[in-house]
Amino acid sequence: MEAASSNSNSKGFTFVELLLALALGALIAGVLAALVHGLISSGARQDQRMNGPFHTRAAIRIMARELACAFSPPVKNLPPLTLATSTEPGKPAVAISFYAPVPAPPPPLQNYELEHITYEVRTGADGQQQLNRISVACSGPGTNTPATNLMLEGRFTLAIEAVTNGTARTEWPPATAAEPELPAAVRLTLQAPGAAVVQTEALIQTAQTLASPLERPPVETNRP
Repeated sequence: MEAASSNSNSKGFTFVELLLALALGALIAGVLAALVHGLISSGARQDQRMNGPFHTRAAIRIMARELACAFSPPVKNLPPLTLATSTEPGKPAVAISFYAPVPAPPPPLQNYELEHITYEVRTGADGQQQLNRISVACSGPGTNTPATNLMLEGRFTLAIEAVTNGTARTEWPPATAAEPELPAAVRLTLQAPGAAVVQTEALIQTAQTLASPLERPPVETNRP
């Protein structure tokens, strides 16, 4: 009886051995989790490095093309374009609003709808900068339903200037203006970490009711 009991105990695990096994398993799981997290983070950083310049150039091109189509609605004392900058918490760091025609479906018919478009830079809940495009139809069922699209997110700096007669302003319309009007051009400068500064100037054709998109090609310069 004593020999049988001795053999039975030798085939099982003691409490100390069980604790050691659990500790070893937890250690291995922690090492594997750290490795997986490192691989995922590395991939995300690599993707950001590769796609960052592409998203930057794409965002500034879209903005420039729409600004080149800005027009003055036939409404008295209605500013056709407004530009404002702010450092106050809760307000956009920079915001520009204007009226422009946008393609309406179906594309083959080349129809256009008029929209009030706003581009604004805000700081999100996670502390990241966000460039949003907010559009509201000037007529039709979507008149009171703004649509918001996230154009760019991360660490970047966007500067917008209204240019008229060689003078660049970060606020529009000027306080001394007799009546609101469109500037001759709008200069956009967008800079993201690890990417060259992208700058373009959208020329606004105010002589036409619906302007054609005339845009100077983007110029990339080295960061200061």
